[in-house]
Amino acid sequence: MQSDEGSGTMACVMLIALAAALIATVASVGGALLCRSRARSAADATALSAASAYWSGGASDPCAVGRRAAAENDAQLESCAVEGDDIVVTVSVPLCLPFMSRVSQRSRAGPISCE
Repeated sequence: MQSDEGSGTMACVMLIALAAALIATVASVGGALLCRSRARSAADATALSAASAYWSGGASDPCAVGRRAAAENDAQLESCAVEGDDIVVTVSVPLCLPFMSRVSQRSRAGPISCE
């Protein structure tokens, strides 16, 4: 007949490994959500800066203003377009996860019709 001696140690090791995996997963998801929020803020700031430059007439290229605004927010301007009276931008921020390298967000800014 075999002894059960040492089985508690193995169960404890398995429990610690499971807890470590769970903590790593929660930390990864939390980091991704934080980067998504940073990307959203950077996209909004970029769109507002570009739209302000476009509407004030001070800049001939609002996307260049948007590119600078994105860089100031530690983001990269992926796309910028003038659609009617609006400026539409997509920016991305780096993400340190093995399965995803960047998080992108899109934002639109322009005048609001007061009708």
